[in-house]
Amino acid sequence: MLHHKKAITMLMLASALSNQAFAMDDHSAHNHATHSHSMASTVGKLSDVSHANKTIKVDLLDSMRFEFHNTMDIKEGDIVRFVVTNKGEIDHEFSIGSEKEQKAHLEMMKQMPNMVHSDGSTITVKPNETKELTWKFTKRDTVMFACNIPEHFEAGMHYKVVIK
Repeated sequence: MLHHKKAITMLMLASALSNQAFAMDDHSAHNHATHSHSMASTVGKLSDVSHANKTIKVDLLDSMRFEFHNTMDIKEGDIVRFVVTNKGEIDHEFSIGSEKEQKAHLEMMKQMPNMVHSDGSTITVKPNETKELTWKFTKRDTVMFACNIPEHFEAGMHYKVVIK
């Protein structure tokens, strides 16, 4: 019995030390401005807000709808700064992608319903919070904006736009 306790203690110590060594690794080359845990999108990519040529304000509503306050006339090459406000009392997402990408994201969210996004093509917006996402539309295509929190998409919280 004493031998097993010693082995477990050694494993725990080795695990703790390796985690600490990983955390102390030099991350200076890691670029947080472009870092993303989301999949690459076929319809565009993150961009710097200083390059935006359009701003579109979006409200996320508990009626499971998006309310766009500006024209959705988006062309290939446009860099759009989305200012997204959750006007509701529950969390919502604002996600940009192709219909195929949104369906894949929806399936992932069913497996991990409490996942919170803060970078990439998707942001999670808490009630009464405003966040921004700046996106470059890289080709003519149909783009889908969606909230993939379980049951939100199914309730109609998605919107398609054709990029000209």
